[in-house]
Parts: sequence; structure tokens; C-alpha cells
Amino acid sequence: MPKAVSAARARRPRNSLTVEEILDVAEAVAAGGIEALTIRAVANELESSPMALYRYFGTKDELVDALLNRVLGRMEPPLESASWIDDLGAFARNHREMLSLHQWAVTALFARPAPGPNALPIGEWALRILERGGIEGDEAVAIFSGIIGLNYGWASFVVARAGGAGDSLAEDLVSPGVAEAFPLTASVAVPMSRYGSVEHYDLVLGYLLAGVLSTSAPPEPGK
Repeated sequence: MPKAVSAARARRPRNSLTVEEILDVAEAVAAGGIEALTIRAVANELESSPMALYRYFGTKDELVDALLNRVLGRMEPPLESASWIDDLGAFARNHREMLSLHQWAVTALFARPAPGPNALPIGEWALRILERGGIEGDEAVAIFSGIIGLNYGWASFVVARAGGAGDSLAEDLVSPGVAEAFPLTASVAVPMSRYGSVEHYDLVLGYLLAGVLSTSAPPEPGK
């Protein structure tokens, strides 16, 4: 008689995993929702055991930080031009694009904005651009923080829209009773339905950059 085939999946050979392979699979798991990311879930996808992964990442938090650090490392540095304020806008858009391409990571990055060394160049790029505009110290940190805060908030809008939030907003705002009680809100029902759009982002960023430019000190020669 033929031998019975075990229903259990064959395990990988010991020490056959790599950090990059683990992170690749972890990202695929997280793409379905960061809450689904566990050591066991990643181990199952790798046909390995949780204990095998613990040799590389001692806790789930270490795995999440490594994954978020990897995402931050994908941000494109802004190219330097003759205009520091244009470069600041490019920095902001590149950061927003990085978040938009990794929607599953937005909430986690909001809670852990500096998960590893790849967070440092992002701040350095922004501060170097602001220095060229004569902005340093508290003012530079505040502006950098404002841009990052805007982008995380905007990315949250994008995630919400991807989940269907706001699909009926325009219709809801002009429904009987609502329009009478909130006439100004009802009057912008159609624009309101476009919240989180790239067009609205560019409007807000443009106002922010104009404000920064209007209060900046003349740059020193050579900056």
C-alpha cells in the first residue's frame, strides 16, 4: 500500500533564510493590512518556523521597524536646482509620493516616524534646502515638521478614499436638511468630494511654500 502523504508543509532547511527574503514576504503580508503582519504569518508564507525568524528579528516590533526603515529608504532625494523653494516643493512631493506608494505603512510610520537610519537623510535633505533659503534652527525644524505633518495627514485621506470613504459625500451634503443647516458646506459639496486629491494637495502646498518664501531671510552667497 502507498504511504500516506503528510498534510503538513515541508519546512525549509535550517539557516536558509535571508533578511531581504524575510522583508520581501513581510511587506507582501503587510500590504493586506499592517495588522495582519505577525512573525507567524511571515513564517507560514516562507514555509518556515517562527523560531527561525526570531534568529533575525527578536520581536515583531523589530520586524516592523526594519520594514518601515526599508520603506523610508525608497524616498527619492530631491534634485537640486537654482531655486531652493522649488526644491522644498520637490522634497514635499517626493515624500508624499513615497507614502502614497506604501499606503499600508502610513499608520505605522505615523506612530514610528524614525524606525531606523533611513529616516535621517530625509530630515537632512529638508534642512539643507531650508538652509539655502536662510532658514535654520527652530524655524527650519518647524517648517520641516509642518511638511511631514501635512503629508501624513494627506496620506491618511488617500488611504480613506481608497477604502471608499467619501464616495457619497457630495450627495450627502446636499440632502434635505443638511444643505439648509450647513449652506456653506453644501455649496462646496463637489469640491469637498475631491478631498485628498493631488490637485488639492498642490494648492495647499503652494500656499505653504508661499508663506515660507515670504518670511525667509535672504540666502547667503553661494547657498
